[in-house]
Amino acid sequence: MPKKKQPKVEIWDKTIGSDYIEEIDLPQMHSWFFDGTHSIPPLTPLYAWHWVKYCSHGFKVACAELSIPTCKGWELRTLNGSIYCAFHIVRDPKEIAEREVKFRQALRPWLEDFDGLWAGHKKELLSIYSKLKELDVDHATNLQLCHHSRNLRRSYMRMWEIHFLGMYASNNAWLLLEAMTKERFGLSDQDPQFQDMMRGFDNKIYQMDKKLWEFGQLAIEMKLEDVFKQNEPQAILTKLRQSAKGKEWLKKFMDYMTTDDIGGWRMRRFTDFNEPYWLEDPATPIGLVKDNIMRGVSYNLEATRAEIAQKREATIAAFLKQVPAEEKDLFEGLIRLAGKASSYSEEHNLYCELFIQAIMRRGYLAMGRRLAQKGTIDAPEDIFMMKPDEIDRVLMVPEAYDMRWLTRMRGAAWKEAHKTPKPPLLTDRASKDEAVEMDLLPSGDVIAIKLVVGELPQPKPELKADLWGICGCSGEVEGTARVVMMYDDLKKVQPDDILVCPGINPAWTPVFGLVKGVITDTGGTLCHAAIIGREYGVPTIVNAQKATSKIKSGQRVKMDAANGAIYILDK
Repeated sequence: MPKKKQPKVEIWDKTIGSDYIEEIDLPQMHSWFFDGTHSIPPLTPLYAWHWVKYCSHGFKVACAELSIPTCKGWELRTLNGSIYCAFHIVRDPKEIAEREVKFRQALRPWLEDFDGLWAGHKKELLSIYSKLKELDVDHATNLQLCHHSRNLRRSYMRMWEIHFLGMYASNNAWLLLEAMTKERFGLSDQDPQFQDMMRGFDNKIYQMDKKLWEFGQLAIEMKLEDVFKQNEPQAILTKLRQSAKGKEWLKKFMDYMTTDDIGGWRMRRFTDFNEPYWLEDPATPIGLVKDNIMRGVSYNLEATRAEIAQKREATIAAFLKQVPAEEKDLFEGLIRLAGKASSYSEEHNLYCELFIQAIMRRGYLAMGRRLAQKGTIDAPEDIFMMKPDEIDRVLMVPEAYDMRWLTRMRGAAWKEAHKTPKPPLLTDRASKDEAVEMDLLPSGDVIAIKLVVGELPQPKPELKADLWGICGCSGEVEGTARVVMMYDDLKKVQPDDILVCPGINPAWTPVFGLVKGVITDTGGTLCHAAIIGREYGVPTIVNAQKATSKIKSGQRVKMDAANGAIYILDK
């Protein structure tokens, strides 16, 4: 008798509560909104697992600790390397009223001493990271690496708890203030007067930008200018090691990288593990030093910020004159706390995501090298195609396992995801508008509305614009568009270009000192692009949705940022 043909076995590579599974997740939450701010380009499986699990946890913790009246947190899922979010909405009026009372109580310490609370959290984070860095990952035993894997996850969880407490406190003050200024004075957060009250704040990112500029000036003083101008960043490192002056400069530079509280523990990419951090690849910050030298621009942000800060205080004083005496303290307190949203938005990225993810990359790559040496995976970087429970399972006896079938399959799917269109919404509602009305806006979630998903543009047909977004920083400007999809392509940006990109993260900040305007596909008035645009005084339009697909590099573009209007002048 001939043997029966065995049925084909399909591998169901989905994790409930992590990967988006339509038949489970859609009936439960009804609408899932694409998070283009954090998942362009697509995330690796290892990073997506961490983001979905622990970022979601941080949302829920902050909403509980601060008793956010209409939202108990977010659910996150990954689909084709992209993040989708849904919201646990509080719909019962009685429960909302009870939570509002607790919210006002929970917000008070942040109103009184935001800086002190954030300083304490920074100290805690640096202590956590210091302990993680103590392990010599390349000489650790397999058991030590197993424990390190779990310690990384525990630390990542705590980071997200801290991350969202400061963010929800400051951002909700912004949202509450806007609601009050709209009701009393017809003033939204897209109006220049509102934005002028929220600008001119220093933070650690700007301090590091200045330090890199100073290293560029030092290189010029030491007659090393040509080394930077005539070589690519990796070659600059080699050339510097070939002369006494070069070695002296490099030693000072690396001393800063290793002794500053952040220094070189800064990821190049904001949302993933698959690109190097500064200490691992000093060519990355060296490239920023080179850019400063090549562009020949002076560091004028401090003077710009001083001017903006002076205008901020004058605007606040003028605004408060309109406020009844009995409400001045309330309005001023909210203005001051809402203003922290700007500095905290940028600074927390350094002390939270960018720092710990550098340490996590270091640890996971060490595990990847161990697995690759034993033939468990093809190359150390393939560990980014695995998930933590899979790593834990094989790490003690890696030679006993062959995970190449899995990492190859996921690696191919991840590459394919770069070509796959990302639906902006997954819903069982009748329309996008219904999904927004029923499953987003009732959450009242400031991070969703003002940062990640963003408010929808409000076209003004009489202006006859080609594209519409929302105002991140007001102003009118005309220039040459430069479409940039990846960090590495920032080097193509020329002075006075208009930067067009999917979104902005802190690694992109220095380019704001070069461009005339910024247009992003994603984001809201509290996204990175909007905040940095206001600090640099650069007209910025966010949530233009199709800007990177409709605008081509080299085209002349006009921005009327106050109205969110974009004109393509040479179609």
